[in-house]
Amino acid sequence: MTLGQYRQYSQRSECRQSAQCSRTGNDHRVPPRPRELPPRRVEADLRRRVGAGEWTSGDALPSVAALAEHYQVSRSTVAKALRRLADDGLVEIVPQWGTFRA
Repeated sequence: MTLGQYRQYSQRSECRQSAQCSRTGNDHRVPPRPRELPPRRVEADLRRRVGAGEWTSGDALPSVAALAEHYQVSRSTVAKALRRLADDGLVEIVPQWGTFRA
C-alpha cells in the first residue's frame, strides 16, 4: 500500500463493511502493519541460526551472494545485516575471505 493509497483509505468517512453492519466511522479501519525492514529481518534470522548452533566457532557462513539468494534480498541488505552481527561480536568479517562465526 502506497502512502497515497493509505491517505485515501484513511479519509473515507464510512465503514468499509457498512453493507454488513450499522457502524460508521473508523470502527473497522486497521492501519497497515509496519513492515520489518529487510536488513533487520535477515539479521534476526541469522542471529537465530547462529544462536541455534548451526555454525560453530570458526565455521564459514555462506557467501553474501548465497545468503542474498536464500533471503531474496540484495547483497547490500545481507552485508548490512552481517555488519550488525559483526558489531555485536557474533561473526567476524574477513575481507576477500568471507564471514566466519566468532
